[in-house]
Amino acid sequence: MALNLNDLVIELDSMLRRLKGEDVELVTVTPPDLGTVKADAGQIEQVLMNLVVNARDAMSNGGRLTIETFNTTVEGGFIRLYSGLRPGDYVVPAVSDTGIGMTQDVQEHMFEPSCITKNVGEGTGLGLSTCYGIVTQSGGHIAVDRSLSAGTAFRIFLPRVDEEPSSAPRRDEEGFWPRGDATILLVEDEPLVRSLSVEVF
Repeated sequence: MALNLNDLVIELDSMLRRLKGEDVELVTVTPPDLGTVKADAGQIEQVLMNLVVNARDAMSNGGRLTIETFNTTVEGGFIRLYSGLRPGDYVVPAVSDTGIGMTQDVQEHMFEPSCITKNVGEGTGLGLSTCYGIVTQSGGHIAVDRSLSAGTAFRIFLPRVDEEPSSAPRRDEEGFWPRGDATILLVEDEPLVRSLSVEVF
């Protein structure tokens, strides 16, 4: 499906504000003229929700969580900065926080299923592995900004396509997706993410 990620972020706003916690300030930056990407809306929502939960858990004493979107062209130095990223035009949703950040060791292995990024009692920490799988399946690339002195910033590079956003049905007036008759097994140990994921799917 051809998506405008600004529309997606705006649709998700109320959900993300419920996820972020009371002591975290949520800032969204959605500039006009954003390019279009081809991806599954529900899966990209899952990625954003996982990143928001990780950011929230990294700011136990409160802080600022920023979600922004922008167009970018990857070439030269960008490729050296983000290993595995191919040259081309991309649309980037980015999620950053002012939390405790990650050690170099965690950054090196954070997308591996066996890498636990959370403390005991805070969930499995498998969200980043899920995010990596979804983004890769969408033909994109997810990376963490290693230049920050504090906090964490994830950038998701999704290939820009020369198409108009799909006019396929979106959420209804109550905020739910159009329903089919299939059955989905949803496994999620974070209660609020589980509840919101049920609404997404």
